[in-house]
Amino acid sequence: MSELLTVIVPCLDEEGAVATTTAEILAIVPTLPVRVQILLIDDGSSDGTWAVMQQLAAAHPEVQLWQNPTNLGLGRSVMSAWERLPADSWATVVPGDGEIFFDSIRNFLEVRDRYDVILGYVQNPVVRSFERRIASTAFLRVVSALYGFRHQYLNGMKMYRVGALAGLDVKSSGHAFNAELLAKAVLRDPKLRIGEVPFV
Repeated sequence: MSELLTVIVPCLDEEGAVATTTAEILAIVPTLPVRVQILLIDDGSSDGTWAVMQQLAAAHPEVQLWQNPTNLGLGRSVMSAWERLPADSWATVVPGDGEIFFDSIRNFLEVRDRYDVILGYVQNPVVRSFERRIASTAFLRVVSALYGFRHQYLNGMKMYRVGALAGLDVKSSGHAFNAELLAKAVLRDPKLRIGEVPFV
């Protein structure tokens, strides 16, 4: 298995959750058709997140660490990680709070030969609050109107070739960075292959 998948786990004050999230990822890793490394990012946490991460790295050789001295936001944390990853490798992002069921990565890996960027859409939206679903729908409609997107979802689980998105200048630091990043990636390469699969 020569292909590499980096699972980026950005965390802000996730002392109580990051160990469980990492364990859930590690449980799936041996069954996947690619090599996997886990990059835990402490985004300026004020609790004991960094100490827990250090313990995880000491116990598991697959786990690597990065610490932001101050809170940079989700977008900046993820994009700073890309600069240290091989351009021909794959990357995905799993929030430190364990909201995403990592086993869903199988859906992405199954179609990786066909795409450069694989967007996930929520397979079980009813688990999210009505308010959150309304907010997500409104956000998607706005960015779709702005950028001409026809995708089902933008802020969920995704997997991408690092080289397809690396080096882009993105100003957004929060969740809006996904939309800006994708828009600029398509502008840079109109032939970018984008697919969609479900995640839980």
